[in-house]
Amino acid sequence: MKTEENITWEICRATTEDLLSRLEPINDAFLAKMDSQKGVYILTYKGKELGGALWEEPEVKIVYVGRSKFNSSRHFLPGSTGTSTIRRSLAALLGTSLNLHPIPRCSDPTDNDRYNNYKLDVQGEQTLSQWMTSHFQGAFLELPHDAIIPMELALIDYNAPMFNFQNNPGNKYGGQIKAYRKQYAQYALENEGKYI
Repeated sequence: MKTEENITWEICRATTEDLLSRLEPINDAFLAKMDSQKGVYILTYKGKELGGALWEEPEVKIVYVGRSKFNSSRHFLPGSTGTSTIRRSLAALLGTSLNLHPIPRCSDPTDNDRYNNYKLDVQGEQTLSQWMTSHFQGAFLELPHDAIIPMELALIDYNAPMFNFQNNPGNKYGGQIKAYRKQYAQYALENEGKYI
């Protein structure tokens, strides 16, 4: 599997089913695996809390596909919303229900993305991490180095996860989530200096 074209729809279906059959809680062991092993992982969600028309049935859905890196666990760690796209998306979707307050990720005026890549106040970072570990499950697939990116891209294409924006033309929720994130970036600008 050296190129994405070698990964057929049937392989994607079988790999997806295999990963879904091996879901595990988001705990220290899973986070260590994300950081230390080489491969791809999925994150799933079951429920309706993400709001509105996004969820019609409370079934398990793959919401994110990623490839493991030394810091993949950051997605679940308080204080990392400014460097995690999935956390920023969740913050924008859950902001009202969880009472989350977006703030600039830093005070450096040369950081042009400090508002768009907002973080949360200290309590909000903790609250979001707790929500994620309570509502998400994950599964990991170890792969040879040259198979990781092709499999990641193929699984994104096959599953169209809502929190993957790049290489995901089938994401029917991406535009709506980006609009929410844009609103939260504006809130971060307005909240500069208000929350710690």
